[in-house]
Amino acid sequence: MPAPLSIGTTLSLGGDLDAAFAPLRELGIPTAQIFPPASLDAEATREAASKAGVEITSIIAHFEGEDYADIPTVERTVGLVPEATRPERLAHLMELAAFGRALGVRQLQTHIGFVPENAEDARYGAIVQMTQDICDDLAQDEALFALETGQETAATLLRFLNDVKRSNLRLNFDPANMILYGHDEPLQALELLFAHIESVHAKDGTWPQETNQLGAETPLGEGDVNWPQFGARLLELGYRGTLTIEREIGGEQKWRDTASAKAWLEELVKSHK
Repeated sequence: MPAPLSIGTTLSLGGDLDAAFAPLRELGIPTAQIFPPASLDAEATREAASKAGVEITSIIAHFEGEDYADIPTVERTVGLVPEATRPERLAHLMELAAFGRALGVRQLQTHIGFVPENAEDARYGAIVQMTQDICDDLAQDEALFALETGQETAATLLRFLNDVKRSNLRLNFDPANMILYGHDEPLQALELLFAHIESVHAKDGTWPQETNQLGAETPLGEGDVNWPQFGARLLELGYRGTLTIEREIGGEQKWRDTASAKAWLEELVKSHK
């Protein structure tokens, strides 16, 4: 188990695993949520993480064919909600669950897709049942299924959690996604959903400027989340899980922004001890 309020980052793995973990070792980042390598080699992944001094806290599932070009495209292609791709994606999710079990990682997370805002939607009951089945499978290994926030309003998400009725259905709360999808003020969503939060993404972004478009991700502190206020309230409410930096760009700028975010989060944690 990571220490309370450990700082981490999301990390895509593939190819040279030692090289993938190297920036975390250099920055002194002790935890990571990982997008697994295609090989799903648990032993090699465990060894590379150990050499870097990194504890893997969650397996993030993403699926072939997902496209984040705009909100209608996200709704059509992302997650487990789209019916045409659901069977093969569920099979892949279970592969990732087995990979996590082999690594000793108890959290599997994903964007499930756009849960219908209307509970009378003909698709809704099947999505609830699917999620119950996933949670029941994971519960056999005392594992959690964490939904990433943002693609539905906080009120809809709370209703969905209550309808699924599984104690191992939890949230990976991403305040920036609430803004990027134009759905909710992060602080209000935090108050509503706090009891269900297992992990948190330290990410920032701006509100969409056009209908059906996503907002823009920014470095931590440069978007509309108001991280000083949000972070302070998160800790006041008693959150002691990991703070996982997510900066969805490539190259050296990603790691410069990650280093800055790490320093800011360290000050946040220090000021609330």
